[in-house]
This record gives sequence, C-alpha cells and structure tokens, in this order.
Amino acid sequence: MTGPAGADHDDWLPLDRRTITSTTVVVAAALVAAAVPTAIGMLVGGLAIGWVLLWTVGGVVVGTVATAIAESARLTVTRYRVDTHRIERRVRFLSSTTSSLSTHRVRNVEITADVVQRRLGIATLKLASGETDGSRMTLAALDRSEAEDLRRRLLADRAGADTHELARLDPRWVRYAPASLMTPVFGLVGFGIVLQVADWFNAVPAVLEWVWDRVGGLPLPVLAIGVVALTLAIGTVAATVLFVENWWGMRLERHRDGSLELRRGLVVGRHATFDGRRVRGITLHEPPGFRAVGAARLDVIATGVGIGNDENGKPKQSPALVPASPRDVAAGVAAEMLGTPVPGTAAGTPDAAAGTPGAAAGTPGPDALRSHPPVARRRRAVRAVAATLALAGIALVPALVWPWLWWVPVTVAAVGGTVAAWAVVDNYRGLGHAVGGTVVTVRKGSLLRRTDVLYRDGILGWNVRRTPFQRRAGLVTLVATSAGGGGAFRLPDVAEAEAHEVWSTAGDVWDHLAEPRD
Repeated sequence: MTGPAGADHDDWLPLDRRTITSTTVVVAAALVAAAVPTAIGMLVGGLAIGWVLLWTVGGVVVGTVATAIAESARLTVTRYRVDTHRIERRVRFLSSTTSSLSTHRVRNVEITADVVQRRLGIATLKLASGETDGSRMTLAALDRSEAEDLRRRLLADRAGADTHELARLDPRWVRYAPASLMTPVFGLVGFGIVLQVADWFNAVPAVLEWVWDRVGGLPLPVLAIGVVALTLAIGTVAATVLFVENWWGMRLERHRDGSLELRRGLVVGRHATFDGRRVRGITLHEPPGFRAVGAARLDVIATGVGIGNDENGKPKQSPALVPASPRDVAAGVAAEMLGTPVPGTAAGTPDAAAGTPGAAAGTPGPDALRSHPPVARRRRAVRAVAATLALAGIALVPALVWPWLWWVPVTVAAVGGTVAAWAVVDNYRGLGHAVGGTVVTVRKGSLLRRTDVLYRDGILGWNVRRTPFQRRAGLVTLVATSAGGGGAFRLPDVAEAEAHEVWSTAGDVWDHLAEPRD
C-alpha cells in the first residue's frame, strides 16, 4: 500500500551504492553473452566485420553505461526506513511514492545475493506479509550484515530460535534432474533459440541448408531418433545446470516454533525464512520421470508463498523446500514438518494401498490412501477413448485425399490408444485421499501428480462440485480452500458416501452439505 511518509528527511536511509557496480557488472556480462551469438549471426548473414563490431561492441558499451546511469538515478531517489511498527520504502522523483509494510505482518523473508553481490558484500532483501497474495517489498541492495540484522529484527525471536537440520543437499541428487518434465522442454527451447537468432539475420534458410546437407541422406526413422536424442541431450545439460545453480549448498533447518530456514544457490545465493505460523501443509511432486527413478520434490504450502506474481505484480517467494531427491528423503522431511507420516509413503511405493478397487472396501491403515470407486476409472476411460477417436479422425482426413497415407491414422490410433490406456490406469492409480487426526491428504494427477497434505486447522472450507454425469455415477469433486499456496486444492471423483468425511474437516458449518439433493 502507499501513503505519505510523515517523517523528517534524516529518518530515511539510502541503499548501498555498491549495487551500482554489482548491477552494471551483471548487465555487462549478460550483454557480452548476448553479443557473441549475435555477432555469429551477423557474420553468417554476410555483414562486414566492421559493422559487426560496431553493433556488438557498441551495444555492450552503450548498455553498460545506460545501466550505470539508471542505477545511480534509482539510488538517488530511493530511501527506506524501519521503526518499531513499519518498514517503508520511498521513491521520490517527479512524484513521491511510499510503500509501507507492517513489521508485525512480515512472515517470509528472503535474502538473495548473486556472485557479484557476494564479492562486494551486499544482498537483496525481499519481504512478504502473511496474506495469501499480500504485500511484498524489495530492498536492492543493502550491506550483507545490515540485511541479516534487519532479518533478525523483523523476525524477532524466530530468527534466533534453536534449530535442527531437516535436510542437506547430497550431490548425488543431481542425477534426478534430467527426470523432470522440463527436460524435453529445455531441449526444444534450445532449438527455438538457435532458429530465432538465425531469423533475426534472415539466416534460417542457410542454417537449415547446412543441417540438411549433413543429415539429409539418413533414413527418416534414424533422423527422427537423432532429433529426439539431441533434444533430450540438450535438455539434460540444461536441467543439470539449473539444478546445480538453484540447489547447490542447500540446507533446510527448522526452528522450535516450526519456522523454516532454507539456504541454497551457487551463482545466486538465497536465504529464505518461512514463518511456521503461516505454514498450511506440504506438497510432494511426482511426475512420471520422478516416479520411475523413485524421486520426489517437496514444496511448502504457506501464505504469501507460491508460483507467479502477487497483487502488485512482484514474484512470490518460491515454495520449493527440497529438490528432486529420493522419495524417502522428501517424505521424511515432510513427516518431520507435519508431525505425522505422509499417507501412502510408509511402504516406499507411491501407489501403496491406492488405485485398486479392493482398497476402498476395507478401512485404510494410518499410512494408506483411500482409493476412489472404479466408476472414476471408467469416466477417465471414456474421455481417453473419445480423445483417441478424435485424433484418429483428424489424421484420417489426409488419408482420404491421398490413400497412400493410410498408415498415418493407423499410427495415430495405435500410439494414441497406447498412451491413453496408460494415462487412464496411471491417473486412476494417482487418485486417493486420507483424513487423519491433524491433516487431510489429497492426491491426483498423472503427468503432474501431486500429493497435498493440509493441516486441518488451515482449511477454510470445501467447495463441492457435481456435473450431471458425476451425479449419475455417485461422485463429487471436492476443492479445499486454504490461505496457502494457490488457495485451492482439488480432489476429483470422490465417492459421495465418503465425501462427508472429507468436507467435515472444515467444521460443523459444512454439515448441511450432507443433506439429500434432488
């Protein structure tokens, strides 16, 4: 929020001027890195070496000088102050804007410092209030010792409470990085970057001709396999590099009051603090690649933390706690945070006691997830068959015009049917829920399988949704509302007879949902 400062000029403190040097060096390095492929593209496009040097070297110099001037101006007009009740940041240029955040509302604190900032002894301080999409404030940059002192001051006793270590990075975990769903995406992005740079200089035909001269004689299946292998190789390198950058030196600690401290990062060091009073649960992410190698990733569900931007357009604090690691490690950290085992993890298999029709008949054990009725699997099968037929129908069109392409719809039907059958079985196996004494667990998904474990006292309510088809099948979709994470946690296709046990975790006020409906 904004408002008048209401204080004398002497109350306001400047940011550290070393940030001018830090930002200028980082931008200059980025410009040099961009200038190299740009110069290559210009040379491939036939531009003279003189013009190449003029545009690239000149661009680096102009960009660096402009950055230094802009940073100097920013520091000149920016001030901040901290008192007993508020922390404020004022920007006074053509007009004066003061951003204010109550010190008593600060719940999450993050200190970041890239490699240049660390060498200069400064850091960026990011603060977030306790609301789901609440206020955030960034001070870039402060002396490192001042940032740490301010963090301890804002967090009061929480910053100095007794701690014990929950997890520490094992370098061997890097082998799980390529199992991410993002690996093939990174590979495709690599191809896209090459073509985009070539397009800037109208060199796409020349690049494609150069590639075709070398691989054009290969059989089509070999060529397709080669493209896939190259894509995965590029994606593997990118995923590994990002893993090392984001998680090197990771150490997760827990305070006596439940607050969490996370330190991680190689080039950009991060020191994040999560207020234990705002933690609402955890999320285990298990896409197919992770499940195949027995890995999982752990996120925290907390207010003011999540993916995307807040109401002011600033990035939220990342919820990541433990990177891709052995599932027992991620589940063990979650169990220590929650004070209870994560249902479905005790047996060491992600689908233990779930996904089989017989599991719903008995009473699940304390570490088991209750599976959903077989009719939920039938609903997924119907949708999968419809999607396969639609794709085969689209692929049939060119075969009607050119009969020799008869193999296209056959291939689409065979591959699509196989993938659809796997998706039906895997998605149904992923459905499950459990209601414990202090937590509620919901699990769903196949490609994006996630297990959300929510504190019962952090659930604000449940939304009950039923389509006409679900009503006929005796199923409902439940959506938990919580102040943490994305705010909504969906559990599809629950048996109507079991839904009351789940939604009653939000309190007696929801008992009217059990009343008969027409």
